[in-house]
Amino acid sequence: MRVVAVLAMRNERPYLGNCLSHLIENGIEFAVVDNGSGDGSAELLHDPKYAPHLAGYRHVPFTGTYAWEPILLAQQELMSTIDADWVLLVAPDEILQSNFQGETLSGAIARFDGQGYEVINFDEFVFLPVEHDYIPDHFATQPIRHYYFFQPSDPPRQMRAWRKHLKLSNLQGGGHALSGAHFRLAPETLAIRHYIFRDQAHAFEKYSGRVYDPAEVAKGWHWHGVGHPPARFAFPPPDRLEMLASPADRNLSRRRPRKRPYWLWPEEAASN
Repeated sequence: MRVVAVLAMRNERPYLGNCLSHLIENGIEFAVVDNGSGDGSAELLHDPKYAPHLAGYRHVPFTGTYAWEPILLAQQELMSTIDADWVLLVAPDEILQSNFQGETLSGAIARFDGQGYEVINFDEFVFLPVEHDYIPDHFATQPIRHYYFFQPSDPPRQMRAWRKHLKLSNLQGGGHALSGAHFRLAPETLAIRHYIFRDQAHAFEKYSGRVYDPAEVAKGWHWHGVGHPPARFAFPPPDRLEMLASPADRNLSRRRPRKRPYWLWPEEAASN
């Protein structure tokens, strides 16, 4: 069974090697939509370690504005050219995994496929480098243990894997929910480790200089990144986060879901 992950990137070199290596180790090929990277990300794809696993590539010019809809459209177009049984959406700063130690991601997808399921939902766990910074080109589990379970809306929220023949679209759902045909959703939800920031300095600058497409903002997209001063992105104290016993532990807690990203927790507390 062939599984191909589709990534969108713009200047993601610090994350990209780790993400691609993880996909390869999990038996998954990848295709890339590049939004005008100039930091060596595109060149990394030609490295002998990664080039044999590259299943497709599209370039979308960067116009100076962060616009998500053209990227989603390019991902859909790229998927249509790929001969795959399942497609998977993943961002360079994410690691998608099975819930079970020793089971690869492709193994989990094959398990659901064999049971007749056609779409897989994922839960998002946001890891924050409060104890250790994110390590580029680490090729192993990041030494980051503190995280929170991010669930701003009712599940299923992150339908990231599906059988390609269904011709589903995530455009209407802003990259999260799928539409276009009836499908069988797997009852088990897998996990996303989202390494949203590499260190505190990265947290302060990631969103502050980004210019968003006004039409997308008007639709309610990008609400997490628009209009927040850099100081708000200071990491919370570790005792406000969950903590794994070891970095590679897959026993991720869902007991305390957060409806907002950590930089909006003060507002959430005030509204309650």
